[in-house]
Amino acid sequence: MTEQHKQGLGISVVSLLVGWVITFGSAVWYVSGNDASTNSRLSFIEKELISLDNRLDTSETFRAALMTDLAEIKTDLLWIRKALEQNGR
Repeated sequence: MTEQHKQGLGISVVSLLVGWVITFGSAVWYVSGNDASTNSRLSFIEKELISLDNRLDTSETFRAALMTDLAEIKTDLLWIRKALEQNGR
């Protein structure tokens, strides 16, 4: 092999290795970026789920209080109706 041929072969090997390093680095960069994006979205969804759970608890408490108030109103109306019927006789 001539000196020029050896030098060309060495440059080819170096360029091949650099190409593989760049390819591998690009793949790692893409995967880490995708992973970071997925983690960010999951974190947002978890926060939103906690918020919705708290709102659901609040609405359930409000619904229970509303049902209690309606039951009291119904009882009062029945009492008034009974009182009116007794006075009307």
